[in-house]
Amino acid sequence: MAVEMLFRWEPGYAFFGAGTTAEAEKILGKEKVDLILLDLALPGEDGLTFCRRIKTQERFRALPIIAFSAFPRQIYEEKAIEAGCVAYLDKPFQPRSLVETVRKYLL
Repeated sequence: MAVEMLFRWEPGYAFFGAGTTAEAEKILGKEKVDLILLDLALPGEDGLTFCRRIKTQERFRALPIIAFSAFPRQIYEEKAIEAGCVAYLDKPFQPRSLVETVRKYLL
């Protein structure tokens, strides 16, 4: 996973990767997570549904979620923000842009 490799090289970050929302929920149940990078195109439950669902839980309401997708920005950026994401990035994205966006929401 390119995103995981990017953050493994960035100092000061711990990265927990998940390929499905079920895997992500297991991580959220065990680890302290400061931010979620969410691909909207996931197998099984889609990213927007996952975002809406976890945002109903008190402990995740303030958790920043950055969505990214190859889906058309004109349609999905607004849907992602409405679902509870703080930002939307187009795929493919520039690595620096992703790191800068993450830093913005972790400060």
